[in-house]
Amino acid sequence: MNLKRIKTNKKLFPLIISIFLVVVFVFVQVWEISWGATATDTVTLSVTVAQTITLDCGADVNLGTLTPGTPVPTTDQHTTCTATSNAESGYDLKVKRDDADTTMDKTDDATTNIADKTAWDPTAGGGTGNAATWSGTGLGFGVYASTATKNTTWWGSGTTYNDANNKYAGFPTAYTLIMDHDSYESSSTTTSIAYRLDTAATQKSGAYDGTITYQAVTKP
Repeated sequence: MNLKRIKTNKKLFPLIISIFLVVVFVFVQVWEISWGATATDTVTLSVTVAQTITLDCGADVNLGTLTPGTPVPTTDQHTTCTATSNAESGYDLKVKRDDADTTMDKTDDATTNIADKTAWDPTAGGGTGNAATWSGTGLGFGVYASTATKNTTWWGSGTTYNDANNKYAGFPTAYTLIMDHDSYESSSTTTSIAYRLDTAATQKSGAYDGTITYQAVTKP
């Protein structure tokens, strides 16, 4: 009998057992991966982003000193309304005067008024509006520029506050559309409004004032 060989086999036996156990372990893991049961389920996430809008129409406007017969303003005095909105379908810009009878009253006597031009009506003339190039007396306004949408049929082709091609109308007593923008914008848009005023020579002298309010409304 070869005693040396028997001793060698006894030393290898634990190693063989260890290798065998490792092989069995790996086989079991592979079997579980290949044949183990699984289940899945899908969850849908949803959210509705609300419409938002902000409007900033800047500082008050002093039209200067009016000499009847020479319309004011004579320098660049206008309003630029900046709107920021995430509305998918855009927004409308509207305006109204805040006094029931006329926009501007004498500061120390509300019964003394400055006449307005005929109130703006975008539905007049079958949708062409009733604004007109400047003539005569009264207080008027008109949109002369917009990075959103300027309706040149309504407001004329002017591009500056005193352009002869601007069209003007009086301020309405209720919120009325002056700019209609029908698309989404990822950044702010601006709309610039010109003012024009002249009076008859008989207009009582002194300081006059009045307020108007602009409103931006998102579209559904």
